Amino acid sequence: MTMWGVLADLLTIGIGVAISPLAIVAVILMATSGKGRSNGTAFVLGCYVWAVAFVSVLALLGRAAGSDEAGSGTHVTIDVVEIVLGLVLAALAVMQWRRRNHNETPKWMSALDGFNAWQAFVLGVLISGPLSPKDLPLLIAAGGRISQASLVWNEFLIVILIFGLMGILAVTVPWLISVISPSKVEARLSGMRDWLVSNHSVIMTILFLILGAKLIGSGVADLVS
Repeated sequence: MTMWGVLADLLTIGIGVAISPLAIVAVILMATSGKGRSNGTAFVLGCYVWAVAFVSVLALLGRAAGSDEAGSGTHVTIDVVEIVLGLVLAALAVMQWRRRNHNETPKWMSALDGFNAWQAFVLGVLISGPLSPKDLPLLIAAGGRISQASLVWNEFLIVILIFGLMGILAVTVPWLISVISPSKVEARLSGMRDWLVSNHSVIMTILFLILGAKLIGSGVADLVS
């Protein structure tokens, strides 16, 4: 598969990583508190650095184990793991749907006003992977997919960097608004913030279902091909 073919294969996963309501709300809260330029920048960088570093490590480990050789034990194992991750996301969809009437704002959001840039960076790292039931399985699946592709090293690096950019597209929008038009941030973003908080559970349910089906389908298709 070519580099562009790999990126096309990763597009759904990248969009799934990007659509993170709580991460978007966090950036909006930083922007509306007047810290969009400093803390918002640090937060977005945290999201990007974590995705690139985590996926790179997994992809390198996979390639070192021979996952880029079709039919190898490691290649098959990654496909099985992808199917399992898809089933996990499907289960999370059910759990999220059951919580659809509980849309209270997370307590950590009330502390954002007191964050400095370093704390915002760490929050970006945590919310985009280690503490995200959606993003962690997707990043694991992306690392496995990239490791299975027969790419030369420069293409390997470019794919990971572009995938990282896919994952921060949504949080970049409110950050850009805070940089370009800081005086109009509240008017432009407050409605989006309230809507995302109110509909968080429904959004996540749909995402879990779509992404779970994507991972299961990709894993099965690769196994039987």
